[in-house]
Order: sequence, then structure tokens, then C-alpha cells
Amino acid sequence: MDVLGYAGKKVVITGCATGMGAAAAELLVGLGAEVHALDIGEVKVGAKQILKTDMKNKASIDAAIAKLPAEIDALFNCAGVPHPPFSALDTMMINFVGLRHLTDALIPRIRRGGSITSIASTAGMAWKSNLELVNQFLALGTFDAGAAWLAGDPKLNADAYGFSKQCIIVYTQKLAGELGKRGIRINCISPSPTASQFMVQLTKTIPEDAIKLFCPTIGRFADPIEMGRVLVLLGSDLAGFISGVNLPVDFGYCAEVAMGQRDNLMNIS
Repeated sequence: MDVLGYAGKKVVITGCATGMGAAAAELLVGLGAEVHALDIGEVKVGAKQILKTDMKNKASIDAAIAKLPAEIDALFNCAGVPHPPFSALDTMMINFVGLRHLTDALIPRIRRGGSITSIASTAGMAWKSNLELVNQFLALGTFDAGAAWLAGDPKLNADAYGFSKQCIIVYTQKLAGELGKRGIRINCISPSPTASQFMVQLTKTIPEDAIKLFCPTIGRFADPIEMGRVLVLLGSDLAGFISGVNLPVDFGYCAEVAMGQRDNLMNIS
């Protein structure tokens, strides 16, 4: 019995060369989905179509959009980079501005009953205390307007990575009502630190011991497949009445903070 409902479905996924996106893409292929993969890196999963895409470049995204199916069933936004070592501008462009441009363009193609699932982060869980600035940025609307705002060296009231993830969380919740009228769901996950190529890049500039301060008391980084499974679940028919949710996938880290059992290092509210 195909309880997840992916067999024969057309699925678009970004950031699937490595890490959580690669784990999710492998699961989707195994579940019988027709996977269309977008990544600037080498995608190894057996996708129906692999499109070399730079998520900080509007023309590159538009070229990929032109080659995607006229109708799709699910979109997974998994592309993301750390800051540092990536610049603040590139981090914002890849993690959110490009994500939004792709998502907005594909929404009209998503069938009723379809889904959008994105990767945010526990690093974005302070979005409530920064909501005014996040809303200001979201109100810009377009890729070009967002790029121009960021080029002006704005005060993000958070690091660029955290701000990019705050934007994903708020964007997800803002769209839920509108998309619900069309029978389309939208959710995101907020992972705790995960052992991936992303983490390899991050630990070039930030000591691993410092990052482990944000791990749950289980005492380890998550594995990419542990995030890939939740992404696939949220995008599936099995989660067919779940929308507008930012789901911490952190083995209880945010719960520990909420209950005062550990220091609130990220100003989670």
C-alpha cells in the first residue's frame, strides 16, 4: 500500500547533490516519484531530470523553471549554504531569495492536493522577535527588489544565515492560508545541526565544539537521512491535513529551551 502517495507523482527538489536534499531525493526515487533535481553541484540520485541551477542567479533559476513540468505534485526546497564561509549576500540569495523566486513561479503549476516543503533551521527560531524586519523584507516581493535591498548592507538584526531561515519560516506561515484555498499545503522543518557537507563548510570557520552547543541532549549531530525522512513525510499524502507548520526536527532542543532546561542562546521565543 502506497501510504505516502508518491508513486507516479512529479516532484521538484533543490539542493539534492548532498546532505538532507540528497537523502530526501533518494527516498523519493525509491518511492516511485518522478524527480526533477536542481543543484549547482553534481547530483548522483537517479532523477528523471537534473538541471544545473545556481539559486543565487535569477537567470539560472528561470532557465530551470522553463524545463520543469507544466504540472507538479510536490516541491522540496533544500538548497542552502552557511554563513560563514559564504558571504552574507550569497547566503541570503541562495537560502531565501532564490527559494522564494522558484516557489512563487511554481505555485501555479502545483496540483490540488500538492505540497511545498522547505528546510529552515533552529537558527531561525527567533523569528518572532525579528518579525517587523522579516515582514519588511518579505514585502519587497521580487527577486530583484530583494537583491537590491540586500546590496544596501542592511542591518539584519541577526546573522545572515539566521535571517534567511527566519524568512523561510514566516514566508511558509504567511502562504498557508492563501494556498489552502487551492488545496495546496506548505510547511518547513527546522533541523538542529546535521552532519552534512553544509557542516563541513561551516566548521572551516566555526569550531565544532561551539556548534555542538546547539545540539540536543542526545549529544550528536543529526544524520541527513533523519531530516530527509521528515521532509518526505511532510510532503506526502500521509501528512495531508498539515499545513503552515514550522516543525523543529531537533530531538527536543527547542523543547529544552522552552522549558528553561538550557540557555536560550538563539533567543527562541
